[in-house]
Amino acid sequence: MTDTSRCPQCGAPLADDAPAGLCQKCLVEAGFETATPTDPPADGAPGPRPGQQFDPPSVEALRSLFPQLEVLELIGTGGMGAVYKARQPSLDRVVALKILPTAIGADPVFTQRFTREAQALARLSHPHIVTVHEFGQADDTSYIVMEYVDGASLRHAIETGTLEPEHALVLVPQICDALQYAHDEGIVHRDIKPENILLDRKGRPKVADFGLSKLTHDENHTEASLTGTHQVMGTLRYMAPEQMEGTRDVDHRADIYSLGVVFYEMLTGELPIGRFQAPSQKVAVDVRLDDVVLRALAKEPERRYQHASDVKTAVESVAVSEGPPLARTTGGDADRPVSEAGAAASLQHQELAGRLLLTRRQLMERVESSLRPLFRLQILQVLIGVALIVLGVQCWARNTHVPHRLICGLIVHVYGVLVIGTAAHVCTKIRRIDYSKPVDDIRNKLGTVRTAYLRFGHIIGFPWWLMWIPVFVAFGVDEALQPNSLIVSLIVGVVGLAVCGFLYARLLSSRNPSAEKWRMQFSGRSIRAAYRSLDEIETIGSI
Repeated sequence: MTDTSRCPQCGAPLADDAPAGLCQKCLVEAGFETATPTDPPADGAPGPRPGQQFDPPSVEALRSLFPQLEVLELIGTGGMGAVYKARQPSLDRVVALKILPTAIGADPVFTQRFTREAQALARLSHPHIVTVHEFGQADDTSYIVMEYVDGASLRHAIETGTLEPEHALVLVPQICDALQYAHDEGIVHRDIKPENILLDRKGRPKVADFGLSKLTHDENHTEASLTGTHQVMGTLRYMAPEQMEGTRDVDHRADIYSLGVVFYEMLTGELPIGRFQAPSQKVAVDVRLDDVVLRALAKEPERRYQHASDVKTAVESVAVSEGPPLARTTGGDADRPVSEAGAAASLQHQELAGRLLLTRRQLMERVESSLRPLFRLQILQVLIGVALIVLGVQCWARNTHVPHRLICGLIVHVYGVLVIGTAAHVCTKIRRIDYSKPVDDIRNKLGTVRTAYLRFGHIIGFPWWLMWIPVFVAFGVDEALQPNSLIVSLIVGVVGLAVCGFLYARLLSSRNPSAEKWRMQFSGRSIRAAYRSLDEIETIGSI
């Protein structure tokens, strides 16, 4: 910084202990970026600027650049480039293709950092770490071909509400295994956050994105050239204090702090910012987890757990034992043993919770898919309503001098408007269901869909006992108004309409003990299937 008393970003006065040399406002804004340098890059040097958007190349452009791959679609973009889903025909497997923006590919710092990520991943072979298959350069584009994880990120699970506190007790030990393995290989991740933890279809976590990793066993000491003074490496909301200060004295204990932030967020759905409450004070979890989380979040590295395996042992102790966990917070490599029975129970618990997390997601997708036929049926009803309006308009507009045609055309016209309105109302109710909400909220929304369908759907349907008469007239069949046929049609229609209305009202009356069963029956197959899926979700949630 050129002025030690002012923020280099906005010029605001700085406190002596301002983290990363930024004021509070700029620090929060920087928290949304990864690898945020507080010193501006040299003039003319390529690289991302704050707020600059990376425009990823099209799928077609990459297909010509990587003829050995079948590039399928763009998965996402980030601070280190873009990721695409692709197929590798030679090995008949689906892979993830990560590329570096061409605009910064010429910058040796970014190129080295990208290469370092590939080298870091290539050194790691672990079931909970994304595997790298190949890396290199195609023309001016640096790339990595990695394992494709068919699932979603931990961030998605947290935001959609599919992650329960008990799932955290399953996932955290597995994440600890991955981090401990990486640390043993001399690699510090430095950017542990929910976005960089992927969950496959079986609910297993995989740590990804080693773009900011630090090779602590690097004999060439390239870290000094890649990380300048006062350069913040990571995502500020998940950074350890020593990381936020921009020093080079960052070791594997920074990952443990970040894991503590993630663990807290998994349990409570919130970040531990400011004077935060212990997890057990916000959600119904074992109070012993408070000590685990708070120890991982200790400001001084020497007061934290010294190894990721210590965190795993502490979490498993809470999950499988009745006594409080005892974990060291100073140096040493020995892990506390867990009994064979406890380990077996922990494994069973992990497998069960992983299946429950996956099953809930699948069932929620089933709820959504169950309502699609009903939605399509309403769209068809809208089209029928449009046809009725067209039919009615052409009838009365062309026959304003013929009273019976004018009246029948107007009846058909108005009925078509009602048909469209009721269908649009049901479609709107379906679209307002947010499947990321808790089950009770979704059930309430589904109840409004059922009410709208029962109230308006059958009100529109019953009049067909009589509506066929003006429809026939609108088509030009005036014989429907001949006295011999009209009197019979009116008697049959009125009686049918009255009987249907009476039975319908009686069956659905609140005084009828079987009214709920009939409501469910009349609501149709789509709504019944959605309710069954919600019942299954509540069943697995009570296990």
